[in-house]
Order: sequence, then structure tokens, then C-alpha cells
Amino acid sequence: MAMRHFEGARSQEIDSMNLDPIKAYLTDLASSNNENAPITAGFFRMEAGESLEYTYSYDECKLMLEGEMTLSEQGGATVTLRPGDVVFFDRGTTVIFSSRSSGTVFYVGQRKEGEL
Repeated sequence: MAMRHFEGARSQEIDSMNLDPIKAYLTDLASSNNENAPITAGFFRMEAGESLEYTYSYDECKLMLEGEMTLSEQGGATVTLRPGDVVFFDRGTTVIFSSRSSGTVFYVGQRKEGEL
């Protein structure tokens, strides 16, 4: 089957990343089977509390769906994402994620499912 439909995908629960005390959640929703150029899409949520530092080993794009999230690039800019904002990360980028309340994004990254 070439097309997959995920009706009501946004209402599904997003899994904890188990990084206590960091309140971060991530669920891979769909992945391609392309070994040379895999693509994975899903949801990431960050809640108020400790920040999360992450270095990308792949390219990724995020679309802010709800809430707010502040991203600080190591040695670069700091932005606060709001619904409708899009951000792109090149492989090798280190970002610190935080939120004063909570925020949820939809992401598409060039990686295999579960590969972080």
C-alpha cells in the first residue's frame, strides 16, 4: 500500500522520552522503508521544567501545532515558536529546547523509525 492515512493522529498520546526530570515526549508516527534516504514523521511535545539539549544526527523540519517552545541553537539564535511557525535543523545542529508552558510540534526527519 503506497498511501497511509492516520485519522485523528493529533489526538493520540505522545510517549515519554523517559528523561526525568525533563518533561519531553516523542512518538514516531510513520516511516519510509527507503534504506538510502529514510524519512520519519511524528509528534514531539515539551512541557515546562528542565530544558532538553539535543544534537541532530540527521536533517529535520518541525511545524509548531500548539502552545509555545523556545529553541536556542548552540552558538546561534534563540527563537520562540508559536502555532504555524516552521523550523529546519541541519545535521550537526545542537539545540536547547524549553517551554514556559507546553508546546507540540509535528516533525519530519531524514532518519529511520526510533533512531535518535
